[in-house]
Amino acid sequence: MENELLNYLVKYSDEIRYRAIRILAVFAVFFGIFVIFRIQYISIFGQRFLFLYPDPLDNVGAQVLYLLKSHDLTSNTTLLVLKPVDGVMADFYTCMAISLIISMPVIIYEVSKFIDPALKNSEKELLRSIIIPASLLFFAGAFVGIYFIAPVLFRIFADFDIGVGADVTMGISSFVSFIFMYTIAFGLSFEIPVFMVGLSRFGIVTADTWKKNWRYAVIGALVYGMIFSPGVTGFTMVVIAIPMIALYFAGIHFSIKAEKKFEEENTYSSSADQ
Repeated sequence: MENELLNYLVKYSDEIRYRAIRILAVFAVFFGIFVIFRIQYISIFGQRFLFLYPDPLDNVGAQVLYLLKSHDLTSNTTLLVLKPVDGVMADFYTCMAISLIISMPVIIYEVSKFIDPALKNSEKELLRSIIIPASLLFFAGAFVGIYFIAPVLFRIFADFDIGVGADVTMGISSFVSFIFMYTIAFGLSFEIPVFMVGLSRFGIVTADTWKKNWRYAVIGALVYGMIFSPGVTGFTMVVIAIPMIALYFAGIHFSIKAEKKFEEENTYSSSADQ
């Protein structure tokens, strides 16, 4: 098995390198922009326009970090720089995270192009049809995690801190790692319906199998929440798991439709061959 995997990687090493370079190039362009520039308004003939202005010390990453702090943290929470490099690393991690999120459609596209030659025409059409939904679902999950869920969690954590008589403070590195781990975890969890529909549409996993194994899906969602839950607390684990479980049952519904379409196409192909 190991030799087969090695032979496969060697055989397609040029293609893998080509796709990886394209992904990294897009990521690097966004990262460079976010590190070097800041977004500000300029006035031209009485009209205001957004403009990228060189300012590495108050760049896009710093602006996003400030917005996240204002939106997600309570007013009595103080961010602390515990090490000399914490501010720099927090800014870089923020730039990397938003670059990754924005580059996700390119990542999905390049991965799909890599596996495209091994697929049938109908499978290629399906793959192309799910690129946009997969990207939109990732963005939707990231938005839900960062805009709706994170502020509630930080408010609850702050209430507990106050309840035990502690000042509400947080290291800036801890804040950045918490917020973006949660955001990416939510974004990936929203891909569940796309994954399920794809497998059912290819005839690999039947919709009935998804329905029969829903209990395992619930356990898997809890395990996923435990792995990606910042702080590994039961509450944050459940917060991640609940949307995943809901999305799993939504995936069952759409998988049934995908399976019917797959069966209809197979029936049509058999009739045409005869």
